[in-house]
Amino acid sequence: MHLPTNRTGHWGLRQRLLVALLIPLILILIASSMFDYRLAKQTANAAHDQGLADSIFDLESHIRKQRNPAFLDLTEETEAMLRSNAPDMLYFSIRNADGEVLAGDSNLPGFAMPTDDEVAFSDGVHLGKAVRIAVHRLKLPAGDIYIVVMETTEKRILSSQRILTAMVLPNLAVIFATLLAVFFGVRQGLLPLRAVELEIAARSVNDLREIELAGTPSEIHPMLRRLNELFALLRESVEIQQRFIADAAHQLRTPLAGLQMQLDLAAGEGAFNNNSERLGHIEEATARIGHLLAQLLAYARAETSNAIAASFEAVALDQLVEKSASTFLDAALVKDIDLGFEIAPATVRGLSWMLQEALGNLIDNAIRYTPHGGIITVRCGEADGQAFVEVEDSGPGISEEHLKQVFERFYRIPGSPGNGCGLGLPIVSEIAQLHGATVELTSSKTGGLLARIRFLHGLESPSPAQNRQV
Repeated sequence: MHLPTNRTGHWGLRQRLLVALLIPLILILIASSMFDYRLAKQTANAAHDQGLADSIFDLESHIRKQRNPAFLDLTEETEAMLRSNAPDMLYFSIRNADGEVLAGDSNLPGFAMPTDDEVAFSDGVHLGKAVRIAVHRLKLPAGDIYIVVMETTEKRILSSQRILTAMVLPNLAVIFATLLAVFFGVRQGLLPLRAVELEIAARSVNDLREIELAGTPSEIHPMLRRLNELFALLRESVEIQQRFIADAAHQLRTPLAGLQMQLDLAAGEGAFNNNSERLGHIEEATARIGHLLAQLLAYARAETSNAIAASFEAVALDQLVEKSASTFLDAALVKDIDLGFEIAPATVRGLSWMLQEALGNLIDNAIRYTPHGGIITVRCGEADGQAFVEVEDSGPGISEEHLKQVFERFYRIPGSPGNGCGLGLPIVSEIAQLHGATVELTSSKTGGLLARIRFLHGLESPSPAQNRQV
């Protein structure tokens, strides 16, 4: 049986169990087969020895019927019947105490004669063939007579072969059945481990929920408890990171707000009356820093929020889009952009603030890259049984060669207008992946970009390890 190794070249638990169980079983079956064969062969040889002893007892009966044992009279019929032992050859001789042959074959080799009345058996060679020998001493008033009967071992060899065949085939069947039983038994016994493996493999890198011990083998409970302890430590680390992000956001936004206030005061006092262009550059740089800070914090929160996927709740996409209308209308009016909304009811499971952030990034990108007097349409609803939210603009769009790269952090298409920082679409991608959704970028009917978030699971909770391709 082939026992594959894992990628490290070492045997896994299944292979170790199979070897640990199969080797002793095979050795036991081999030893049992040898013992049974030996016992059966001894029984068969005993039956053949009994046949030799019967031949001796037949001769003894014939001798006792003779009036003068010194002159035995064996008819041809009697001798032919005695030698009818096909496929073996049978030889016999009857001798007196002086070794004189009274009847039978005279060319038989000499033997140690028994000293008692029991039939003695031994092995020997006669005429170049292996023979089985039986010797018996017969006590008569006229003197002792020794009867020797021997036969070749053809029948014994054939019997041994039949016994071996009759025992090997069933034992081989038993071994094969045992191998199958052990293989499928080990496989069935390890199914709970496979279930634990699949449960862990299905998790994303940030899914730190505890592994349920119920339904798992008690032998691996200590290991699972240690894993749960490790997950608890990692969750604590994530919480510390999230608190740090919140504190950093507060600490960074405060000085930025102070800087903006000081700029406003300086501008009001006429500090930039002679150089209004410089004031514009400073205000633009300040706004860009604020935007970059907001994007970085949103991206960090999206990356560290996988651990709280269990807190998903029902989110109405139509209400989400309505909230975005008031947020971006002013920015659209500044560029004379026609910002429209086509809203249909649709509900998904997720985190409302994160989905709001994703939609906000799509609308913000569309406003940034759509020229003055352009058109932007925000839609939500259901199509083909799946909820979606999308933003369509009449901007420059994204060429095929840049479609995948725009999801990389800080990547900006060469020659892009505006002061973006290359984090908008990566944030949308992270949030979509957390919600089991996909982000699709295609060309709009007006030649711009159509960015759609398509939710694959509706109100069902998405799996922690969804396909991370967008």
